[in-house]
Amino acid sequence: MRFDFRSVSSIRGVARRIRWHAVFIALLIGIGAVSAACWMNHEEVKLTFDNRTEAVLCFYLSPEEASTADCSAEVKPQATTAWLPGCGYGPDADKIPLTVVLTVKEGGRQIYQRTEECRTWQASDRKFVIEQRGDDFVATDPLADATQSP
Repeated sequence: MRFDFRSVSSIRGVARRIRWHAVFIALLIGIGAVSAACWMNHEEVKLTFDNRTEAVLCFYLSPEEASTADCSAEVKPQATTAWLPGCGYGPDADKIPLTVVLTVKEGGRQIYQRTEECRTWQASDRKFVIEQRGDDFVATDPLADATQSP
């Protein structure tokens, strides 16, 4: 009986490929576990805007963003709109500040701005009611009484 050495080297090659595949799969599983742990520590707040005016409003997460007047998050007139901004990731993500800025789309006039920790927004009912009285807009936020536009 004759022994074929090519079979042995072929078996070794397959074994080597299986080991590399196992290392690659273990690496992917590790990356997935770390990603899942980060995702599970993600904090967010569902904000609801009850726009009782005839104006289109814009929602921003910073005064700088509001100054661009690029209204990508519209709050339609006579409608209730919800947005789900994220606060951040990690064990202290609920302590990260979250800013809410509301402007009138036409003209960009700011009618509301407030910054609080994410957990403060989360502990509230997270509902804003916006009304108009003459030329003034009144925003009642979930954290305080009505505030008139500046």
